[in-house]
Amino acid sequence: MGLMPAGASNPLSSVDQQTAFGIFKSTQSRDRDVLYAQKQTMISPYKNLKMLAKIGYGVGGLFTIMIFMAWFGIPCLIASWLLWRFQAKQTSNIEAAYEQYLASIPA
Repeated sequence: MGLMPAGASNPLSSVDQQTAFGIFKSTQSRDRDVLYAQKQTMISPYKNLKMLAKIGYGVGGLFTIMIFMAWFGIPCLIASWLLWRFQAKQTSNIEAAYEQYLASIPA
């Protein structure tokens, strides 16, 4: 069994903009450094998914080039594309909530 980093969550869990805004609000801080650290903590599992999607693209492309392994390469490419879209959507939700929360607090 591998070790999980502190505060790690399931990278396949979905985060919408309202949930991310609530997490920023629960920090009860107006300090931009604290909020930025919270944002980075929330985004970190999705960065791992981005790396996994890149590896999947490489493996799927390599297997597709080798004609006899295309039956495995093409589904790998499709899964990597879906994984890339998922992590991009989650990251953009967190970024939008971060900007929304910064706009809602007084300067």
